[in-house]
Amino acid sequence: MYPHTDRDHDKTGSDEQSAVVVYGTRWCAATQLVRRYLDRYGIQYAYRDLDRDREAAEQVRWWTGGFLSHPTVEIRGEILVEPLSNELNAALSKHGLI
Repeated sequence: MYPHTDRDHDKTGSDEQSAVVVYGTRWCAATQLVRRYLDRYGIQYAYRDLDRDREAAEQVRWWTGGFLSHPTVEIRGEILVEPLSNELNAALSKHGLI
């Protein structure tokens, strides 16, 4: 698991600057798998910790009909809720990120 740092909220800059935004929690294994996957491919992303960021949690609930599903990944406006690795790979490829 990634250690918590002050930069965990926003890994690469603002969400507006990032083509990829990961919404998740530090304790969620699936969230950490998504983050490691992106790191492995050198894809920059913003990270929003749902335990610490109320606005991010409300956004995820809005996208998912009230559920706090994590990880939720936004890739250039496309929302992936609890994506499998093949779904994540397909979306990254579709948007020219891999």
